[in-house]
Amino acid sequence: MRREQVRTGGRSVCRVFFLVLLATLVLPVRWARASSSDFNLNVSDQALGLSLGTDLTGTGLYGSVGYLEHRRRGSVGDAALELVANANPGGHPIWVGLGARLIYADASLIHDSGSALAVGISFHTTWIGYNRIGFGGHVDYAPNAVSFGVTQRFLEYEAHVGYYLLRHGLVYVGYRHVGVSYAGTPDITLDSGINVGFRISF
Repeated sequence: MRREQVRTGGRSVCRVFFLVLLATLVLPVRWARASSSDFNLNVSDQALGLSLGTDLTGTGLYGSVGYLEHRRRGSVGDAALELVANANPGGHPIWVGLGARLIYADASLIHDSGSALAVGISFHTTWIGYNRIGFGGHVDYAPNAVSFGVTQRFLEYEAHVGYYLLRHGLVYVGYRHVGVSYAGTPDITLDSGINVGFRISF
């Protein structure tokens, strides 16, 4: 009973963390000028991931919040800022983002939780000559120097390939790995495997 209470408490904190971050992102943008936003949702047998992002300025600054929950292993809430631009101007567009993510990770298996500031890179492009096929991914890493409390490091990487059913609607298959390490524990895998999902822009 005690174990289940700890697990539920950690996930509740992570959900509240996500909702607060979502409010801080969405409410100011609601009153700002028209901007482009993205909603992303993906699922696997044991995990659910979702995120919402939007352009914050006209110069490529992009903000997002996300939440990932694995039914047995734990959950992650995050808020990110990145600068996104076309890394191949004059040629086939390759969109690259550089930025940072504030992360709160709860590991249900060992009943530990903590936060970190991860730095990362992301990219997205389409197949040359057939822009209905899109692919991309990201890597985010937080070493011990920017991990807080009992957290020692955090690593997430993801890759996906998909098909644009609509001009602003991508369905995809992806692979994601999320790992975290706490003081006195081995590396904990919070999620690892194939997922399917969609991303819409509006």
